[in-house]
Amino acid sequence: MDGGSVALAGRTDPEARVRLQSPDGSAYGVTAGADGGWTLAAPVAPVARLLSVSEVVGSRAVQSVGYLAVLPAPGQAAIMLRAGGGSQAFASASSAPWISAIDFDDGGGAVVSGFGRPGVPIRVVIDGALAGEARPGSDGRFSVTPTFLLKPGLHEAEAQSAVGQNHANFALGAGPTISGSPVVGQRQSSDWRLDWLTPAGAPQTTLVFDPPQTSGH
Repeated sequence: MDGGSVALAGRTDPEARVRLQSPDGSAYGVTAGADGGWTLAAPVAPVARLLSVSEVVGSRAVQSVGYLAVLPAPGQAAIMLRAGGGSQAFASASSAPWISAIDFDDGGGAVVSGFGRPGVPIRVVIDGALAGEARPGSDGRFSVTPTFLLKPGLHEAEAQSAVGQNHANFALGAGPTISGSPVVGQRQSSDWRLDWLTPAGAPQTTLVFDPPQTSGH
């Protein structure tokens, strides 16, 4: 993050037009290079904001399945929200596990996502009960869908591996009514709580946890 903006980079089809659009109508675009690489600066607002992501290749338009959330400091600068799935933080593989996000819905279904050492198995434990296991891929990402529904209230999640562990305390409960803006962001002690509407109109909550030992972007 630099000068009030978040630098984004990715890879897509060669010379595709990549477009980020806010619900307020503002949009930002860039054309990928011959190798498909692109970079784009997304402005940071004082509040959490969502941007839809799409690309145009020739006459074919492709829309992302979720939204890009851009967040003010402190914490993570941006995260890709995944409708009905685990949201993807922008970080690199780490040695010790790190829970970067927890998604849940009104029915108590949840997904725990994060990073760990590639190939090293991770156990996710919630309130002392094994919720599931995963093996991070080459990018270090993992996601676990608990084998049980979560009840409203306070919970503790823990990611465990042979090289370390990471705790995340969180509260599961109904969020505010979403009207006007498709997202309501609230800064908490060590995370951002994002209550948002998926493209299908269903409410989903994403807790975006701060990277270990950080107080800003």
